[in-house]
Amino acid sequence: MTGLKSLLRPAELDAEKTAALVRVAILLSLAVAILSAVDADHVPTGPAVALAAYGLGTVVGLVLAWRRIFHPSIPYLLVTFDVVLVAVQVLMLSRMMGMPPAGAFSLPATGLIFVILAYAALRYRPWLVVYAGALFVAAIEFGSRLPAADAEMAMTGHMGQMSTMAHNGMARVLNYQALPPTLVAVATFILFVMGRRTRSLLLASVQQAARTARLSRYFSPNLAARLAEGDEDQLLAGRRQPVAVLFVDIRGFTTLGETMAPDELGAFLSEYRRRLARPVFAHGGTVDKFIGDAIMAVFGSPLQRADDAERAVRCALEILQAAREWSSERERAGKAPVAIGIGGHYGEVFAGALGGEQLLEFTVIGDTVNVAERLERLSREVSSPLVVSAALLEAAGNDAEGAGWRRLPLHELKGHRQPVEALCLASFEWGDLEEIKASGGEGDGRQ
Repeated sequence: MTGLKSLLRPAELDAEKTAALVRVAILLSLAVAILSAVDADHVPTGPAVALAAYGLGTVVGLVLAWRRIFHPSIPYLLVTFDVVLVAVQVLMLSRMMGMPPAGAFSLPATGLIFVILAYAALRYRPWLVVYAGALFVAAIEFGSRLPAADAEMAMTGHMGQMSTMAHNGMARVLNYQALPPTLVAVATFILFVMGRRTRSLLLASVQQAARTARLSRYFSPNLAARLAEGDEDQLLAGRRQPVAVLFVDIRGFTTLGETMAPDELGAFLSEYRRRLARPVFAHGGTVDKFIGDAIMAVFGSPLQRADDAERAVRCALEILQAAREWSSERERAGKAPVAIGIGGHYGEVFAGALGGEQLLEFTVIGDTVNVAERLERLSREVSSPLVVSAALLEAAGNDAEGAGWRRLPLHELKGHRQPVEALCLASFEWGDLEEIKASGGEGDGRQ
């Protein structure tokens, strides 16, 4: 729904601009129709006031449209204003021309309602069109049944004078010959614009849906729709940037898998990925890939945030919490418990789309990824479910390093030249996890 609203918003703003310009055309048409029916030097007060009010509403509509001020109620307010004042003008015009009360519908000026209905349809709100049509008919029917006021009769003068105005040659030409083609032309233009905009909106919606589907191959669902609004080519071209990387792995997965039938193993991995990927999405990360029982999560690609490192650390704690709950559920169901290990690192990577035209993968590569994976393996040696580099904790700030962390001796990781400073969760108990998460980093920083 959000994507649809983002598409409709600019379309609605453009429609308000078009409606404001059409309102100017309606104002001019009404002015010509009234002036042609009476002496230009003696315009009756009623029509003049109504015309001035419509002009004021036209100016307000122009200001709102060009300042891009919009609310869903505005189209209904403006259409109500337009319909009522046009109905009033048509009723006054019919009486000035000496027509019977029910004759208002026979005036060409009544065709202005079709123009109003046409630009009401520009708002992409079907019920607005129904509302405008019903309101106009009701207003004309109601006004036609009102008796002519004495003041109005005095204003228009003798019946013979009204008859003369009704048969005035210029009035007949303007009202019965010039006005109808003008209204047809204006309505045709509006419907043409509406057709083009509807087609453009449909194409834009299809293109955005296709872009979102393509990006969903590379990114987590919470990022795909947002990224679809940007420059896809530039995004996929690749760039160097700092990111936080987490590797999650199941302890003893090979042994655990040997006890399961293939279909049971498939269901187990699906549940594992669903439960443990959820915290990644919740913290604004993306699942780069699943590798068997391993999950590689990235924070900072493709969208960078100032707190990517902190998000990664907090996500790791949330993953441990999710694993604990899942393991408890399995034990209550008489199944084997689950234990996981997590490694995390922060550093520079290359982020971009790799592969050929038929098979592309958006991923991050570099030493940072290798270190994160090696730290996950190190977590098994130090008997801790979570090992992160000092670089990750430093990038996360003081809020990330606190109670429960223990600094490890320098380790030379396989495939990495320089020793890596790392920390792990010390004396890990599931109850301590809540304290670590709640502390927000205000701990003793045990070494």
